[in-house]
Amino acid sequence: MKVRIVLAEKKLGWAEHFLRSWQFDHYLPEYLALNPHGIVPTLVDDGRPIIQSNVIIEYLDDKYPEPVRLKPDDPLLAAKMRKWMAEEQDYLFKQIIVLSFNTMMKLRIEAFGLDRMTAWSKLHPDQARAQDYLKRVAAPADMAAVSRMEEDFRRHAEWLEADLAEASGPWICGEQFTLADICVGVIFDRVEILDRDHLWSDLPGVTTWFDSLKQRPSYRQGVHPWAYRMWGPRKPVADYPFNDTEYAAPGTVHDWSVD
Repeated sequence: MKVRIVLAEKKLGWAEHFLRSWQFDHYLPEYLALNPHGIVPTLVDDGRPIIQSNVIIEYLDDKYPEPVRLKPDDPLLAAKMRKWMAEEQDYLFKQIIVLSFNTMMKLRIEAFGLDRMTAWSKLHPDQARAQDYLKRVAAPADMAAVSRMEEDFRRHAEWLEADLAEASGPWICGEQFTLADICVGVIFDRVEILDRDHLWSDLPGVTTWFDSLKQRPSYRQGVHPWAYRMWGPRKPVADYPFNDTEYAAPGTVHDWSVD
């Protein structure tokens, strides 16, 4: 989602190659040849793969500075931007892994059934890891871990409230919309989908910032399509049964250059 928002900001056309993670498409040999870690996303530009989402978005901003620059020229503001990018990568992302796994991922058993997931797990090249994943998905949710991650996220939301006040907004670095807003914003998107937006509802600066982000055209273009969302508190399995035809065909082209 971070990369799609930046592509929209830059009005760059791109082709989407959807990977079905529940079937371990990201461990297929042809994908591992591009990204040896088997993680998503991977950007291929001029035939060269670039991996790690924060590296990708900095690359896009450096290579395509028009029509908008997403990094401040001021060194202090650039440091603030990178601080929040690091907070997202090193802390916030780890928080939503725990929150998502215990409130979304476990619903895959309900959606697909254990037999089908067991069959898919055999496609994984690392069977120890695959069977550990299957065991954890089938186990009861660890709500104590969820509570700890909610506390950690709330602490970060309070820090963000203070930084927004210092910057005199509307964005994390002040007047300029930057990669920091994109990186942190996609975390808030996931927490909202997990029905935990009460964790910042009493923080007026954060609330206004996130509402402004959601109104930005690049956000509306880059946000996950509803069909791509995992099941969870706001997308019950019973109301949204699995439909494999909803996902993008390989090579689906997005052209925002004339939007």
